[in-house]
Amino acid sequence: MGILVGVTGSIAAYKTATIVSSLAKRGTEVQVVLSDRGCEFISPLTFATLSRRPAYTDRDFWQSGHGRPLHISLGEWAEVFLIAPLSANSLAKLALGLADNLLLNTVLASRCPIVLAPAMNTEMWQQPIVQTHVKQLQAQERFIFIMPTGGVLACDTIGTGRMAEPDTILDTLTSVIITKGKQDLKGKRILVTAGGTREHIDAVRFIGNPATGKQGRAIAQAACHRGAEVTLVSANGAQMPECQTIGVSTATEMEKVLAAEFPRHDWLIMAAAVGDVRPVKSVNYKIPKEELISFLSLELIPDLVGNLCRHKRPEQKVIGFAAQTGTDGEIIAQGRQKLLAKQLDGIMINAIDRSYTGFGSDTNSGFFLDRQERIKSYPLVSKLELAHLLLNDILELEQE
Repeated sequence: MGILVGVTGSIAAYKTATIVSSLAKRGTEVQVVLSDRGCEFISPLTFATLSRRPAYTDRDFWQSGHGRPLHISLGEWAEVFLIAPLSANSLAKLALGLADNLLLNTVLASRCPIVLAPAMNTEMWQQPIVQTHVKQLQAQERFIFIMPTGGVLACDTIGTGRMAEPDTILDTLTSVIITKGKQDLKGKRILVTAGGTREHIDAVRFIGNPATGKQGRAIAQAACHRGAEVTLVSANGAQMPECQTIGVSTATEMEKVLAAEFPRHDWLIMAAAVGDVRPVKSVNYKIPKEELISFLSLELIPDLVGNLCRHKRPEQKVIGFAAQTGTDGEIIAQGRQKLLAKQLDGIMINAIDRSYTGFGSDTNSGFFLDRQERIKSYPLVSKLELAHLLLNDILELEQE
């Protein structure tokens, strides 16, 4: 995999060094091209050292040592092209198809997906002409934007314009590499749940589970990267800037949100770990320790996804999750029971009692079982990569 990284004139160029270093450490071939203004913020030597390859500038453009025009060779070599940071000046030139330096000539000489991470002052970002240029490029499928975030900028302004963080950009690159930049979920409305519910006993205690929401958020992120309109219902977890996020705490709160949101969505992917039981009553003060046993009485929580399946439209898809323990055969059997009992279209089954696949891990593996009881095995991969495998299989179900 060859990733070409373009650096234009912005102080955010220091973040790009982290991106290049991370890619090189993964074994990815990385080639860096800097504009003249980009060189004023960070040196080509820095990128050459981090990428273990020469970093090119305009001085290299027409050197006689190149067997072929450099921009042609680079454009053909690149499988993904990241421009980070993207300045307002370079954004305008891209939108107009101008090519007055090596970096922009290489854009025109390439056919690969291009990921753009703008960085500029808030007033500059909000100018109508800048937003017009963004929309012009968004209308072309090969250009994929990672929008700037809010915060304190280098000019001391507080607002939107800060380049996305390296981890966000690296995740987007992972998705683009997997999908080759295709927006195959554009037009889909996908509802994803993540995290673990909490059922409060009193002001300081609750019944919960160790779910962190990492897999659910990875699914939401992957779906966004593929062009879907995503709503994330996050149980006691972080917000996601990429999509609409609705925060909930208890199973009752999640039940109400799902009842309101499910009818307008095409898919529901129920990755959240909803509790099984809750206290019959709870109080808003701390119960003395010695009174807990006599106070605590439990009741079953309704089957949220099973209830939704009984009222779904034929074209809607509902995918469940089963976090199980045991051998492969045992967890598949347990997953099959849930698939049939809840009338799901498919279920992702994963073992939580194994290394690197438990709650809070960054990787996952498991099995996908559909209504025809076809089983697909997922290898141990990052949760974002597994999310793409799952989305691929749901797409296949829909196309049958």
